Amino acid sequence: MIGSEESDGPLVFIVAADMRNFAAAGEESEHFSGACKAIATAGAGSFMISPGDLDVDPPSAVRDMIDRTIGEDYPWYPVLGNHDPESPSTMEYLRAYSTTVPNIVNRGPVGCKETTFSFDWGNTHFVVLNQYFDGVRDWGLKGAVVPELMAWLEDDLAATTKEHIFVFGHEPLLPMPDMDNGRLRHQGDSLDEDPEAAFAFYKLMREYDVDAYVCGHTHNTSVGKINGLWQLDPGHARGLEEASYADQMYAAIDSAIKEGKERGVGEAKSIRQLYRDDEYHIDYWFKYLGLTGQPVTQTLAQFYTEYGGDPTARDRWYEAQIKGRGQTRSSFFRVIVDGDDVTVEIYRDDAHGGPYMLMHTVVLN
Repeated sequence: MIGSEESDGPLVFIVAADMRNFAAAGEESEHFSGACKAIATAGAGSFMISPGDLDVDPPSAVRDMIDRTIGEDYPWYPVLGNHDPESPSTMEYLRAYSTTVPNIVNRGPVGCKETTFSFDWGNTHFVVLNQYFDGVRDWGLKGAVVPELMAWLEDDLAATTKEHIFVFGHEPLLPMPDMDNGRLRHQGDSLDEDPEAAFAFYKLMREYDVDAYVCGHTHNTSVGKINGLWQLDPGHARGLEEASYADQMYAAIDSAIKEGKERGVGEAKSIRQLYRDDEYHIDYWFKYLGLTGQPVTQTLAQFYTEYGGDPTARDRWYEAQIKGRGQTRSSFFRVIVDGDDVTVEIYRDDAHGGPYMLMHTVVLN
C-alpha cells in the first residue's frame, strides 16, 4: 500500500534525480512525466527519493507531477542539489515540504534541520544530507560534507539498529562514467575536489556498514564499488537531456523548403540557401549526427527525405546523436530490499522520449 511503513513483502523504493525544469514541462512523455508514468507501470513501491537538482518553476512541480502520475499519497523525499540553493523560492519550498514527509527519526544540525534528516522504513534506515550546508546556513553554493554535518551523521548512524542503511547526497564521492556510453562529468569538482574530506566521509560510511551511498549531479547513470562501498548514481530523469539536433535540422530544412515554395523556388535551391544562411548550425548538427565529410546539399536532402518518410530514421539519427554528442539516456532506479539482499533495477529510455525499459539489474553484495 502506498505510504505504508510495514509490508509483508520486500521494501521497494524509487530513486530519480536531476529533473529540474523538465518536471514542469507538461505531460509529454519525453519529460519527467514520462519517467513518472514508467515508474507507475514498473511498480512505484513505497516512496521516491530524489538526490538533488529539483530547482523548478514553480518549486512544487516535481510533487505536482508525482501527484498526477503516481498518486497524491505517494511519499517523496527531496535531497538538495547544487542548483537548488540558487533559488530562494526553491529553498523556502523544500524547507517547508520536509516538515511533511513521514517516518522522520532525526533532524539535522542547527542551520539545516529542515534539509538534513533521517527516516526509517521497515528494516532500513535512510539518511538525507544537505551537502550545501556550510556549517551555519543551509544554502552554501559549494558542495561538501562539513565537520558539523559529519558529526551529526556519525551520531545518526551510531544510533540506528536497522539492518540496512542508505545515505543520500547530491555530489558523488568520485564521479563515474555512464554505464552505457562512458560519458564522464564533474570529475574533480564533486566531493573529490577535497579528497581528504571525501575520504573521511567514505570511511565513516564504511565503519557503519552503509549498504550504498546514493548521489546525482553527473547526469550519468552508474553503479559501482569504491573500495568496498557501493555508489549509486541514477543519472537524470528529465527525459530529453538536451534538444534533439535531428529534430532541429529537420525543422530548419522543412521551413526553408516551405518558404522557398511560396517564392517559387525549388527544394534543391532552398537547401543550398539554408546552408549559406546557417552554415554554423548545419556544420554543428552534421558533426553530432555523424554526417561530417559528406557533401552538404546532397546529404541534407537525403536526411530530410529519410527523417520525414522512414519510420525507423528517427531512432537511427537519435542514436547517432547520442553517440556523437555524448548524451545519456533518462533513467531511474527501482531498489528492492528483500531480507539480506539489495537489488537495483535500472530503467532507461531511448534518449528521445521513447519508452523506458529495464536495461540492467545489479545485486549489491
